[in-house]
Amino acid sequence: MCWSGEASAAIAIGGLTSAYFLKKRGMPREIYMPTAYFVLMEGLQAVTYIVVDECGLQSNVFLTRLAMLHIAFQPFFINMLGMEFIDKEVKQKIKKYVYTICAFATLFCVMRMMPWYETLGRCELGTPMCSHVRTCAYSGEWHIGWHVLMNGFNEHWKWYLFAAFLVPILYGSWKWSLYHLVVGPLAAAFTTSDVSERPAVWCLFSTMIIALLVNTRLRNYINVKKWFTWKYIKGDRHPPPEKQTS
Repeated sequence: MCWSGEASAAIAIGGLTSAYFLKKRGMPREIYMPTAYFVLMEGLQAVTYIVVDECGLQSNVFLTRLAMLHIAFQPFFINMLGMEFIDKEVKQKIKKYVYTICAFATLFCVMRMMPWYETLGRCELGTPMCSHVRTCAYSGEWHIGWHVLMNGFNEHWKWYLFAAFLVPILYGSWKWSLYHLVVGPLAAAFTTSDVSERPAVWCLFSTMIIALLVNTRLRNYINVKKWFTWKYIKGDRHPPPEKQTS
């Protein structure tokens, strides 16, 4: 493989350092916490390289399941960051609803790993990370791939995709969603044909989020100044009546 555990460790250390300096610079936690969370996956992958392809080891299975849990909770941090690029009044009014959607998305992702095959069937072979044989982290085309025993619930990770990409667009953070789409799943699809390796590559490329956060000019460009749903959220669908002059 072209990648290595040492490379993942270096990315993790660099990313956590960036998150620390973002905090020291007075950035809100909604900026530095997602940064730290995303790069923690690289730290997890660095450890996984020690046991990669050793599918009989319980440590391999444990680390693979831990990676799945990390993925399951990502919608919280994706939207935590996404809401930083919209009107602050809108953010305050919608955040509890957004986090509720994220909670359901996380629950539905976790449910995929439950051994409820008799009632929910099995995942569709050929879809990302689906296996009917075993749970294992293996060597992909150039990075780590994950095979996971999953049931047929939440097929194609549709609830994750809804919470991670469509929800930000609904509340106005469409530039952030587009940026995330390009540096995440699209970049992964262009660099590996293995659908079960793409999530790990996606997580690696998502460290480019750090470049967005430390580059003030780019971060300012991601901000959205106006969105069609805001007038409904704010409750100002109708303009105030004109003042009558005597």
